[in-house]
Parts: sequence; structure tokens; C-alpha cells
Amino acid sequence: LRYAVAALGPYFTFGMGYFLVTLSFVFGYVFFLPLFLFGAVLTTALCLLLFQLVMPWLEGKEQDDQDALAKYEKDIQEAAGEGNLSWCNRRWATQWCGNAVCGLPRFARAQLREVLWWFEAGEPEQDEEVLDNQAKTGWFGVIIFGIFSPFGAFRFISLKDDYQRNESVKTFTDLNDMMRVAILALTTITLSPFVICSTWSAFYAYQGVGNDASMEFIADVYHHTFAIFTGSVELPALDFDFTVLWKDAWHDFITMWDFVKLAPDKLLAISKTLNGASFGFGLSKLLMSASAAGVVAVLQLFPDHWGLVGGSNVPLGDYAQTHADPGAFLANLSSLNDDAIDSFNFDFGPVIKKDEDSQYVFSVKEATISKELFRFDLNILARVFEEKLKGLDLYECSGMQGDIESLKDMPLTSCNLYNCKKL
Repeated sequence: LRYAVAALGPYFTFGMGYFLVTLSFVFGYVFFLPLFLFGAVLTTALCLLLFQLVMPWLEGKEQDDQDALAKYEKDIQEAAGEGNLSWCNRRWATQWCGNAVCGLPRFARAQLREVLWWFEAGEPEQDEEVLDNQAKTGWFGVIIFGIFSPFGAFRFISLKDDYQRNESVKTFTDLNDMMRVAILALTTITLSPFVICSTWSAFYAYQGVGNDASMEFIADVYHHTFAIFTGSVELPALDFDFTVLWKDAWHDFITMWDFVKLAPDKLLAISKTLNGASFGFGLSKLLMSASAAGVVAVLQLFPDHWGLVGGSNVPLGDYAQTHADPGAFLANLSSLNDDAIDSFNFDFGPVIKKDEDSQYVFSVKEATISKELFRFDLNILARVFEEKLKGLDLYECSGMQGDIESLKDMPLTSCNLYNCKKL
């Protein structure tokens, strides 16, 4: 995200500055606000579906799914027994087939969690109301200040003091990196028709073509945007001859080297042939990848052969989450060693420190991520550090959960749990 801001920031600043200096925003608010509202309302509906229905449902089922998966893995290991051919028995086959059928909903939920773990914007605190004069925190703030930014800008300006403005900015600084990128993409998608059409309309009007021609241009924009509702959308027709893959592809590829001397119609015909060849090679790559994945999947059915394929599958989404969520990192940690501490501190800042007496201090003061992202259960700290944690500082980590009784066996000499409201 930082690299994207550094690379695209100057272009964005120049473009928005041009949008304001040329008064294109006037044309936008007068003529093209419905275009923005159309995309913004659809995007908001999608976000509300995920925020209010999908994500709570996935979180509510997570513990049950983990318990069911742990029970299945234990049963399948017991059924596999020992030896290279021990997996071939009736009990193992029954367990595997039963999980493949009855465990399908659990598998679907696990896949959704893997790809949507980052879709989280927090909730307003218990003493905050989303329509008061304070910041629009959580998912409501994302919608107001992100997706509906042309209206959110006026709301931001109307905030009375710096505290409220800072809290509004925290709506986005407290998000994880993946969620920031997603909100940036959604904001850009909804704003694009508004900004581009407004700028075009302004330049068209500045040419002095007259009111009738300017309004005709605006009508064309609306006709193009809402063509799906008038039935005038024409889908592209695909006309592809597979015989070009072995008849003309190589000859046309050689001819393309001298493309400067080719006639335009011949160049287009060659381009069509090479596009077909590229499509064919893409299909072959897909088939090869699927074949290799199938071999690995079959080998992973047999616990005795996991070593041949690098062990059981590690979902890519879960792996990414461990480097963006400190709770997920610690939960997946089997043992605390210097390499694990270095990796944790590299991802989240110098949070874990080891003293000369082999005791640890866990402090979020120098964390490089928002303290709102520290929202795991204290039992995880108790399991990871056991009786080696002598200092704990969770200042302003309002998302932390659990019972402080889990820390009673630790030799704590300092403990700061200020504003940890959920403990």
C-alpha cells in the first residue's frame, strides 16, 4: 500500500488538482451525481452484505468448524494406522467419504474465511453512536468517508474540532493493509465515472459548442452507462477457428517479424491468429497445472506420503493472515524461539523483547500496526509464553478478549491493560 501511494500519489494529486482547478466538480455535482450514486449504492449493498451477514455468520461458525475438523483429523489418523498400505481399510474410506460429503459446508466456510479474513472494519464502541458528532468509526465510517466520498467530504469539513477529524481519519488508519487496498479500489471504482465524465463534460463545454451539443454529450453518457436497463447492450461475438493453431500460427509468427511492411488487413489477420495461439497455450498451461495439482491432491490423501509433497496443504490465505494479524501469528505458533520472535517483530514491530534472564516482555508501545489489530484472546499469550512473561503492556488495545485469570501463573512485574474494555 505504501509503494502504491508513493507511485500513484503524484498522479492522483495532479488529477484531483486538475479536477478542482478546471471546475469540473461543478459539472459533476450538477449533471453526473446519479452516475456516482448508482455505483455507490450497489457497492454499499455488497459491503453491507459482507459486514452484516456473511462475516458474522463465518465468525459464529468458526469454532464449531475447528472442533469438527480436529475430530476428523484425529479419526482419520487413527483409521490410517501404521505402515505404507495401512490406509487401505474400510474405516479409513468411510471416514474420508463421510467428510467429503458431510464436511462440504464446513469446507465452503473455510474457503470463504481464507479469502475474506481481511474484510473487517471494526465496530463502534459501546459509548459511541454512528450518527452523533463523533467520528463515523467502523464499517459505517468506511461507507460514509470512503464509498460516498463526495458526500463524506462535506461531512468531514463540518466536523467541529481536530479530535473529531483525527477520529475520522482513524477510520482508515486502523484497517489492515488488505482492507485499505480494497477500500481504495472500491472508492476509485465508484468515483471514476463521476470524475472522468465531469472532466470530459467540462472540456466539451469549454470548446464553445453550445448548450444543445453539450446536453447531447451528457445524454450520450447516460445512455451508455445505463444501457443495460434499455436492452441495448451488445455482447461481443466470439468467432474462433481452432485450426489456426496448427495451420497458420507458425507461419504468421515468422511473418510478424517484418510487420512494418505488412498491410493493415494482413496485420489484423495475423494478430487474430496469434491471439488464438495464445489462448491455446493458456489452455494447455491450465491443463498441466490441474494435472499437477491432481497428483498432489491424490498423494495428500495418504498420510504416509505427505513427506513426498511437503506435508499437508497450507492455505495461502491463512499464511497471509499470520503476517497481517498478530493473533493469528501467535495462535499458529507451536513453540517460542528466537526465529519466531524475529519474524513477529519484523511483521508487527518490536513488540516481543527477551531479557537476559530468558523472560519476555510483550509491549505494543512500539508496534508498527494499529493497536486496534491486537484483538485476540489472552489464552493465546498464556499458551505461547507459559510462565516466561514478566511484562505485559496492552495500552489502548480495546479489541483484546478473554479472562485476565489466564495470566495468574505468569511472573508479571508490570501489567498495563488500560482501555481493554472487553477483558
